[in-house]
Amino acid sequence: MKITSITKRSIWLLLPVLFACNKNFLDRKPSDKITEQEVFRNIENAEKFVNVIYQSLPNIFKPGGAWMLSSATDETNQSIDASALSPDAGSFNNSSMSPSAFPMQGQWGEFYGKIRSCNLFLSNYNIIPNDPNYPERKARLRGEVLLLRAYYYFQLVIRWGDVPLLTQVQNPFDNPDDIYYKRNTIQEVVQAIVKDLDEAAALLPASYSGRPNNWGRASKAIALALKGRLLLYNASPLFNPGNAQDRWAAAAEACRAALDTALSNGYVLNANYNDAFTQYFSREVIWSRPAPGAYRDGGIDQEMNPRGAGGYGNINPLQELVDDYEMKATGLPISDPASGYNPQRPYLNRDPRFYATILYPGAIWKGRALDPNDADAPRPGQVITNYWPRKYLLENVNLFNLTGATDRKWVLIRLAELYLNYAEALNEANGPAAEVNAAVNAVRRRVDMPEYNGASKEDRRAKIRNERRVELALEDHRFWDVRRWRIAHIVDNREVHGVKVTGTGNVTYEYPVVEKRIFNASQDRDYWLPVPQSEIDKVAGRNTEFRQNKGW
Repeated sequence: MKITSITKRSIWLLLPVLFACNKNFLDRKPSDKITEQEVFRNIENAEKFVNVIYQSLPNIFKPGGAWMLSSATDETNQSIDASALSPDAGSFNNSSMSPSAFPMQGQWGEFYGKIRSCNLFLSNYNIIPNDPNYPERKARLRGEVLLLRAYYYFQLVIRWGDVPLLTQVQNPFDNPDDIYYKRNTIQEVVQAIVKDLDEAAALLPASYSGRPNNWGRASKAIALALKGRLLLYNASPLFNPGNAQDRWAAAAEACRAALDTALSNGYVLNANYNDAFTQYFSREVIWSRPAPGAYRDGGIDQEMNPRGAGGYGNINPLQELVDDYEMKATGLPISDPASGYNPQRPYLNRDPRFYATILYPGAIWKGRALDPNDADAPRPGQVITNYWPRKYLLENVNLFNLTGATDRKWVLIRLAELYLNYAEALNEANGPAAEVNAAVNAVRRRVDMPEYNGASKEDRRAKIRNERRVELALEDHRFWDVRRWRIAHIVDNREVHGVKVTGTGNVTYEYPVVEKRIFNASQDRDYWLPVPQSEIDKVAGRNTEFRQNKGW
């Protein structure tokens, strides 16, 4: 029996009020409770219902505290490991998780809750009236919901692999035994996601340039970008251990379509690399959500700034990330004797993205040189690398008098990713080397890095992976990239380092270990999150097909 009335099932639906705001429709708050019929027989209410589904899109800080996913891989260090109190990045780094307590555990239920909302909307779609003043509105809302359902399933698949595929509203009152689902295979879920994204792309506008108040909503450009990312992941070694070439070909085709659509609809690479992260509106950013504010606990600037600037200094880039920025003049890695790297002046003449991403000892920030031995020294209990993030921060923010902040966003998809997605997929599909190199160079050219002309597939693969590392640093890509490439058991299973600076004038640089990280690759354990134990307990004895991930 379909749920059709509040009086039948006593289910209340929370809806947001749409404030008159020229920013993002996601910046809105919930209103009172109304019945299901009232929701879907009024297109205004139906749209408010859809707005709520957006609320679980990821943000810069992860559930349970102000920690970043970059600190759970070889990008940054979390200066205080609080994993003994609440699962966070430290739980990944010391492999101390269990099915009963692990980071992002609540997202299983959260994402399925949003998927249920998508299914509820779709089951009531036929009773939603058209808007005579905006004829495309109803179909657009359907496209948004299909895209959001696809997005949340993508998030589930990259975390847990095989997951239950639910495309209809499930009512436990009708048949309680039917709620004990099996875990569908990754490929079954991928096919369902592709189907949703294809339909969404056909229903959605390419962009909202004519309706700026809808900025942030799902669009055709977003649908195609998600499809490209999905198929790129699905072709990668973790999902494609047999290296089936047809998957790479499909990924290359989808990534090309996404890139072409974005370019033809006015998306461009910003002349200034950092604008995508510090400006609220950017023509490079294809999809984003409002980021946290600047101040106090959970504020971007408060958490990331060095202590001498009034910040907590809680997030610190690792030496391993610093070392992967090439030299600007030669375009060579610092490990190459011909690169021009000088270990006595390690921060001189590096890739411009290094300076836009990382603050280092001696860097001028807010009018003074950063000094980890004085004003920027750690507070008791902190283990820091003596590097700090530059990306996302506003230099004119004053954390002492709480002034200077402007709104920013957390980027979910931007054009640079689409270039690199296409380059990777085309290279692995044995596409033309010149076209692969051109996609890589489009990203490098923006920051005046030397042209790259890789001759072999293997050399291009290494270059593309490093370009993703530096171009997309601290943007939640690396954690998933090292897993889909099946290299996490190497890069996240080793000692990681910071820098120690001593002396003035003739400075000495040392690179001490800040942590020994552990990645348990037995039975691929740490490549996937464990299914929450509460879900296993619900199904135990009722559906033998619903099993825990291997190793857990």
